[in-house]
Amino acid sequence: MCDEINSSCPPVTPPWEPPQVIPAQIRRVDNLIFRKINQFHRENEVEDVTPMHEWILSYLFWHRDEPVYQRDIEREFSITRSTVTNILQLMERKGYIERQSVPQDARLKQLVLTEKGACIHEKTMQSLHQTDEFVESLLTPEENAELLRLLNKLRKGLQ
Repeated sequence: MCDEINSSCPPVTPPWEPPQVIPAQIRRVDNLIFRKINQFHRENEVEDVTPMHEWILSYLFWHRDEPVYQRDIEREFSITRSTVTNILQLMERKGYIERQSVPQDARLKQLVLTEKGACIHEKTMQSLHQTDEFVESLLTPEENAELLRLLNKLRKGLQ
């Protein structure tokens, strides 16, 4: 193909190892970390919880002392009303949350974490902590500090 376009193209030989470009390596490590999270999720019996359900459960857990409504979830996660409606309906069917009427406005429904939802949140957090501890154990304390420093520098530079 290259010869057809430009006869001066050098022949391409496939590399024996993947290139060591930073984005590709970060993506590979990210994939491996998610596999480890999924392993701990299976061990903690929460493998069927989606990441979005985890985030919403966590949000409800950390805001349990204040009223939370659908619009709060829409704003917090930058997702549309129809998407949030579908997600919350599924979470309600699974027993993770309840929608409770608000006395001052019958149209408003407060989102409340159920006991089952709190338990699921606790188990998913356990999986995340186990993953964090596992990954942290692969490096020295100094390497962990340097990795976090560099990742934060990259994140800030890419924003």
